[in-house]
Amino acid sequence: MLNAVEAVNYASTTELRGLALDAKRGLLYYTDYTLGVIAEITTNGSNRREIYKNPNRRPRAIVVDSNNR
Repeated sequence: MLNAVEAVNYASTTELRGLALDAKRGLLYYTDYTLGVIAEITTNGSNRREIYKNPNRRPRAIVVDSNNR
């Protein structure tokens, strides 16, 4: 099984710009600048989901506020 960092790399990200960890929920969030994607993946790498995708927008950073969810 892949860990989260290996899974993000394997997910064909083209230009990773931002990473944020939600340790309480066991999720890693990341942005792909080139594809215009914000995605989440479990810290064990078992599940990846695109939260936002717009090739005309270029997300550069991401922050998680796990205390106010």
